[in-house]
Amino acid sequence: MHIVLGGTGVAGRETVAVLARSGRQVRSVSRSASAGAEGVQAFAADLADRAAASRALAGGEVAYFTVALPYSAKTWERGFPPILSAVVDGCLEHRVRLVYLDNVYAYGSVDGVMTEETPIRPTSRKGRLRAKLLDQLDEARSRGLDVTIGRSADFYGPGAGTSAFNTFVLDAVAAGKPPTWFIDPGQPHSLTYTPDVGRALAVLGTDDRARGRTWHLPTGPALTGEELMALAAGAGSRTRTMSKATLRMGALFSTPARETLELAYQYAAPYRFDSSRFEGTFGLSPTSYPEGIAASLDRAAAPA
Repeated sequence: MHIVLGGTGVAGRETVAVLARSGRQVRSVSRSASAGAEGVQAFAADLADRAAASRALAGGEVAYFTVALPYSAKTWERGFPPILSAVVDGCLEHRVRLVYLDNVYAYGSVDGVMTEETPIRPTSRKGRLRAKLLDQLDEARSRGLDVTIGRSADFYGPGAGTSAFNTFVLDAVAAGKPPTWFIDPGQPHSLTYTPDVGRALAVLGTDDRARGRTWHLPTGPALTGEELMALAAGAGSRTRTMSKATLRMGALFSTPARETLELAYQYAAPYRFDSSRFEGTFGLSPTSYPEGIAASLDRAAAPA
């Protein structure tokens, strides 16, 4: 049994779909069990509750940690550590291997290309929280946890509601408005496509070559904000840039702006993410930006 924790979030849904298509038994765990892909077992659990997490993980072979919480540093600090602790205990109890979806916040501001060897040096509140979670996993390894980490760059994709690129670029274009980039649209910026996240996590959970290591998930070569907005809105279309001062002002009344402000360093300098190790090992290439952006726009423009 392959158990996707947070199976109704955007990364969880993609992972569930890939595993189900491959013919594997899949359990999708969320706070309220809802019907999903055919043949997928829906399971309701509050994963911060140790007993509930244990029940959700019983009978599993591999669990995928794709749990999503509202995009807020305060919410993350309060919610993620107890959830991960309960999940780790459940995995150890039932001898379930864990595939953990991570992001790059714990790297902090990086001078150069991000690789799996980039040191953990967080420079933001969210980054320090993500580093704390990695420490929890390291401690759990000493207790026998078999854990593999899949790390994504900033993500985008169909229905990716917490993605800044979705919110400020794709949703704006779908609504007939100019897209907006933060700080400096001339800087290169890597984006990971959420269906590729699902495909890659399924590989990490089913290919023994992945076990026990950290992998950067397939991500296309970085394009500038200008190039990415042009792919979404069309060459020559009007675009907007939100300066750091404007972002700081917007943080007073906009939650997405407020939560993005502490990560402004990601837009003020090159943000390059290398996934060549994963691609070379498993032969899985990232979806091209034109294809991914077109599919994401189709979803954004679809009637609710």
